[in-house]
Amino acid sequence: MTSDNILRTGQSWLARQITNHTSFGAYFEPLIQLLLPQWRSDRLRSKIVSIRQESHDMYSLVIKPHRRWHNFTAGQHLELTVEKDGAWMSRFFTISSSPAHFKKSGLIELSIQIQEKGKITPWLAEALHPGSIVNLSQAQGEFCLSEHESPVLMVAGGSGITPFRAMLQQLSLTASETAKSSKTLMYYARSSEHFLFKQELLKYAEQLPSLQVHFIDSAEHGFLSAQHLERYSENFKTSHIYLCGPANMILHGRKLLTSLKVSGQRLHYEFFGPEPIELEQTSGAKSILFKRSNKQISTQESAPKT
Repeated sequence: MTSDNILRTGQSWLARQITNHTSFGAYFEPLIQLLLPQWRSDRLRSKIVSIRQESHDMYSLVIKPHRRWHNFTAGQHLELTVEKDGAWMSRFFTISSSPAHFKKSGLIELSIQIQEKGKITPWLAEALHPGSIVNLSQAQGEFCLSEHESPVLMVAGGSGITPFRAMLQQLSLTASETAKSSKTLMYYARSSEHFLFKQELLKYAEQLPSLQVHFIDSAEHGFLSAQHLERYSENFKTSHIYLCGPANMILHGRKLLTSLKVSGQRLHYEFFGPEPIELEQTSGAKSILFKRSNKQISTQESAPKT
């Protein structure tokens, strides 16, 4: 445990003993909000250092976090909060750089894909500039490599490459035991122009003898399939498999891997956005109860389908 971790643990313990809160900021938050209504103890004011364009629809925010922002594990995400038109708006983004990079430079990167009809992602690229202030939460999430997992298969779709970029950057900058175990990256994109961080990923493959990187054009070859797994990752059934990308890709990947008898304990996945609800079609009459009004309606099996 580092001296910073010891100090944070001590401060948290002292705050709990005196205030019954995890921090003094949380205890005084109601008083501070009388003067600053939007202030929250879990939002840390951080500075934009630069903005780098990665592709026509993705950019990276290079950020210097507040000194109270803790370290993180590669693969985790955070909540970014900004003020827009007098209102506070928050979004979750994966940290696309590594803890080793943060330790060396004091900077983190958030690589953000522009959502065509989004309220925030297009606006951030235009409104922010070096020196702008944003609010960050602490890092969170469990989509992280274990020190004891070997081998590992990483399957990325589109901007789902961001947590894997952080993981591979971490492995390239450290001499951990994890870096020595077999790792395969299968990266899917809809065309050759849409592979992000391609040269950087190729560099990691050169630096890490245990790493194989495969770029797969989904328009030409389709998405993850049994044939792809046999071709690019022969030991996939004994690998820990990480999936990250569009919801449809992950749902398809889970079904495929389950059908191939891959243990659920070896499957790890992260949706970009809320996990979709999978509906199963069943026969017979159905009833729907509306809790607020306590009314119930029924559908018959013979009802017309729309």
